Amino acid sequence: MDIFEKVQQTRPAIEGEEENLAAARALLLMEIQRQREPASSRAARRPWFIAAGALGAAAAVTAGVLVVSSITAPAPPVEAVPTRVPGPVLVPSPVPSPAPTPMTGPEVLLGAANAAAGFTPPVLAPGQYLRRAWTISTLGLFDPELGVPGMPGYGASRATASSGWVISRSGADYAPADLRSQWYQEWGSPVAGGVYGDQAQGRAGQDAGMQAYGPAVTLFPSDAPYLPESGAEDVLWFFESLPRDPAAMVVWIDDYLGPDTQDWAEGKVGWLLIGLLSQNVGDPEMRAAMYRALSTLPGSTVGVEHDGRRTVTFDSHLAFSEVGERSLRRSTMTIDMATGLVTETTDTSEVGEGTIPSDVPDSRMTFEMSVVDSLP
Repeated sequence: MDIFEKVQQTRPAIEGEEENLAAARALLLMEIQRQREPASSRAARRPWFIAAGALGAAAAVTAGVLVVSSITAPAPPVEAVPTRVPGPVLVPSPVPSPAPTPMTGPEVLLGAANAAAGFTPPVLAPGQYLRRAWTISTLGLFDPELGVPGMPGYGASRATASSGWVISRSGADYAPADLRSQWYQEWGSPVAGGVYGDQAQGRAGQDAGMQAYGPAVTLFPSDAPYLPESGAEDVLWFFESLPRDPAAMVVWIDDYLGPDTQDWAEGKVGWLLIGLLSQNVGDPEMRAAMYRALSTLPGSTVGVEHDGRRTVTFDSHLAFSEVGERSLRRSTMTIDMATGLVTETTDTSEVGEGTIPSDVPDSRMTFEMSVVDSLP
């Protein structure tokens, strides 16, 4: 609606030509009088006069009168109100959300403990097995000081090795509903991986290692799994023997493993707990207690979440008193944060030393869990 329509709607209803002329004349005289008043008085009543002048002009137009009598006077000044030049729409700036605080290693481990405690393991029907498919990649070394091929931590050193090679092997463990019943295993053929340092020397060491691994092994009965550091006891013995209080569990493992090199007290405890948790068996409360025990150990960090999984890294220093040197050892575990199941572990000695890249661990194991209706 424009200004003329507004005037037409708001003007007073004055009937007849004479009445309209009278009203116009009166308004004109009032405007002339306004020109003779002080500026302050005019300014005080200015809004009202603008409206009155608009009404008078509308009345004159209605009567068809263009000139009132023979009196001429200057038209009242009309000040235009500037219109806003169209511009971009003002959009309020979004208030940034506070950046989430990165989780710490202990916080992720406590979250894994809650997930493990709340996870209900599958109930196996008669004839079914819990299958833990695994792949292990192992680093071999040739250390000139040793003179023969070896493995990191077992005589050979990454820091002084002139070459290294990786051999992988896959297989599976079949756990029965009653973990004290018969287990089964199967092994695949070894697969050659990367070679580092002296290529000819590394290829020769890898070929010898492939021969030592032997061919694939079809399904065979076995005991419950053992850990390299567990001595004569299988994993079930640990599940039954460990105290469920996290602090008491750490003390128990430390006493069981006995004295070790300086600064490795927490490292060896973490190494054993990671090995036990990676079996992905055992009652939920015991697994939760193991995660809580791990959360109390120093030196843990955590990476970003990926597909619902978190990788927790434990760094520990090994000090060799006979030479006065310190070496960094690193263990990692990747956890499915919805179930508390472990999907990968790694172990790396002498991190950053020697010719072998730091992202090539001494050993890497990956795991995938499933329920099978029968043995293969």
